[in-house]
Amino acid sequence: MEKYRLIRNFKIIIVISFIIGLIGALIYLGYGFMIIWQGMAAGIIIGFLTIIVLILLVISIYLWLKSLWIKREYNILLKQLKNCQNDLKHEKAKKAEEIEISVKK
Repeated sequence: MEKYRLIRNFKIIIVISFIIGLIGALIYLGYGFMIIWQGMAAGIIIGFLTIIVLILLVISIYLWLKSLWIKREYNILLKQLKNCQNDLKHEKAKKAEEIEISVKK
């Protein structure tokens, strides 16, 4: 009787230890998967942020160059406008002289 009770208790202990081991293994696997998942998520987020930073860097360089091109074009057009204004003044002066000469005749 003692022998059967000992075997029965031993079987119960083995089953309980197997269940505890199985639960521990599942928790360990879950923890490992969570760490891997967090690492992958962090890598993906860092990748997205790197792509966004590069896109913003390219956009800022493009806008800076465009600003320089616009300033250059503005200065060129400003010089042309001044030349046109000077030409217009000279033409008005010539027309005024022509009118004065024709009036005097």
